[in-house]
Amino acid sequence: MSTPANNKVNTRRAILLRAYLVFGIVLVFGISVLFTTARLQLGSDKEFSEALKQKNSRVLDVKAIRGNIYAADGSLLATSVPRYDMVFDAFADGLGRDTFRKYIDSLSLLMASEFKEKDEAGWKNHLTTLRNRKSRYALLIKDQGFDIVKKMKTWPLIRKGKFKGGFWFEERGKRLYFMGDLARRTIGYSKQGVYVGLEGAFDSLLRGKDGQRMEQRMPGNTWRPMQAGNLKDPVNGYDIVTTLDVNLQDVAQNALQRVLANNEADHGCAVVMEVKTGAIKAMANLKRNENGEYVEVMNYAVDEFEEPGSTFKLISAMALLEDGYAKPTDSVDVQGGEAKMYGETMKDATKPNKRILTLQESFEKSSNVGISKLVLKHYAKQPEKFVNHALRLGLNFKPEFDVRTANNPLIKTKKSKNWYNTTLPWMSIGYETQISPLQMLMLYNAVANNGKMMRPYMVSEIKHEGKSIRTITPVVLNEQICSATTLAALKSMMEGVVNHGTATNLKNDNYQVAGKTGTAKIAKGKAYADGSYKASFAGYFPASNPQYSIIVVINEPKKGIIYGSLVAGPVFKDIADKIYSSSLKIQPVAGKTGEPQIPEILKGNTAKTRLVLNALNISSQLDSGKNGDWVSGEKKGFAVLLRPAKTKQGLLPDFKGLGLRDAIVWLEQNKIMISSEGYGRIISQSIPAGTAIAKVTQIHLILEPF
Repeated sequence: MSTPANNKVNTRRAILLRAYLVFGIVLVFGISVLFTTARLQLGSDKEFSEALKQKNSRVLDVKAIRGNIYAADGSLLATSVPRYDMVFDAFADGLGRDTFRKYIDSLSLLMASEFKEKDEAGWKNHLTTLRNRKSRYALLIKDQGFDIVKKMKTWPLIRKGKFKGGFWFEERGKRLYFMGDLARRTIGYSKQGVYVGLEGAFDSLLRGKDGQRMEQRMPGNTWRPMQAGNLKDPVNGYDIVTTLDVNLQDVAQNALQRVLANNEADHGCAVVMEVKTGAIKAMANLKRNENGEYVEVMNYAVDEFEEPGSTFKLISAMALLEDGYAKPTDSVDVQGGEAKMYGETMKDATKPNKRILTLQESFEKSSNVGISKLVLKHYAKQPEKFVNHALRLGLNFKPEFDVRTANNPLIKTKKSKNWYNTTLPWMSIGYETQISPLQMLMLYNAVANNGKMMRPYMVSEIKHEGKSIRTITPVVLNEQICSATTLAALKSMMEGVVNHGTATNLKNDNYQVAGKTGTAKIAKGKAYADGSYKASFAGYFPASNPQYSIIVVINEPKKGIIYGSLVAGPVFKDIADKIYSSSLKIQPVAGKTGEPQIPEILKGNTAKTRLVLNALNISSQLDSGKNGDWVSGEKKGFAVLLRPAKTKQGLLPDFKGLGLRDAIVWLEQNKIMISSEGYGRIISQSIPAGTAIAKVTQIHLILEPF
């Protein structure tokens, strides 16, 4: 039984226990705080210390400058230039009310004179409103060049800097492309931050490596770079030099566009390859848009794997000859150009003028019946032997090429689920397969190259800060695609196509062309659409000493003309004519003397012009021993008289007639900013020749093809 005395003792004990408990909790908490503080002071808890430090500092990425892309002659195809956005911190700590009021009128006047979207009152009202709202980050002007930024930094308030004036400029890189729409898909561009074409294939090299910079938080929640400098300096991107010839690209693109427009075709491509090396000199891809204009939306030469049509007959002829089943003179009954095969009707595009044709004639006249009957006769019981010829040529693999593709070729085999009795004869004339134009060009190029198949490539060199890092050399994929005897027969057949076959419109007195026409129906789903055709021509020239191979493919011409010779052939001829007229190594020597023909000498760098003339064994002489940055040439018999361009010290020269690269060299030496539009040769300049260099900070040049 408890007593009042006992109750008092128990109460006191309870109070003491509670007091001890509270004291213990406070003591533990205090020791914990002291321990944590000591750890931070001594730097033992690095992770916690860094987390605390981050509240007053931050690390930002410093973007590397993206590398340049050059054409084979060194002219710029793509480059990055600095552009600037103007930002206003209306409540910067150093920007007092009196200072703002003192300079706002003069600043607004200057803003209105340069940026006319607002007048003086408009700019003053806008800046004052931002000030009243205490805006900490207001984007005022976007995408400005260095010249205007340099001028603006002398204006009131702006010249005081970010913290005292509230204005600053954020730098970013802008990608410029100097060929406009030429080879747009091949060279590449950024699409929603993802690069395509060469820009995408070499992105890891071109983009370089970003650096890092430490910034410190300032009063007013603004940030400034810490004086310690960058944590890590950026490494600017590598430059890549391509094999592309700007002039040939222009010719290929214009010729392709003209033929597409004349035939109201859906899309097409044209590719020029150097026979000995596999270097791509031009690659044009165009598609008709909803406005009837032709633009680059897809690299059809690389990405489009479809039934090639009669250009595949080169493989069929190669198989028959190589296996010894036929000679060019062996004959076949073409049955008037129509024959039944496993219940399906095989037809020739045009009715042959005689019933019996040789293998060579079947190839020259592109007889579907003649080629398929010969293939069926010898391979019906062993179709895999025929298919193996295509497999040995590597046509079942997409080419290893600088511009990547996600698509794949298709060469059916006997094991394929959709192999039918009709597959072999139709495959022999270019159906039931899927091959890209680039793959087909590789094959024709191999025949031109005496059987040696080259890997196609478009990047010849990688540079960094002007120094060569890597040179890409030609790669042989197949040393000999077939025997010398077969090659000789195939070359004769392809020359026959132009001399007296389906492409006589390509015959000319200057150079011999060898090649094969192609006309194929286009499949729409599981069936072939009526009136939907693909016209093509693949070949090389000069036939006696092949230098270039070309393929042209035109999809869905709508003017009633569907044949490869009449639709694709003219594009081939335009390109070949341009190459022939401008290449001394293709043209024959002039006259009986054996002296080389003298090309037109355009205005250009003196040293480089003389270097080229010496390489061509053409004698040159500088007029009156004078010298200068540039010269133009005048033919004097079998020699060239070089006349220096007139320039005066301290005055801006006349750039007209020069290539962009020569002008850039001079302008950079004189610290003049440059902008340009077009490609080819300079035809006009924004600042006239004779202007004092001291007065020029920037110049705009306009170029056009020559």
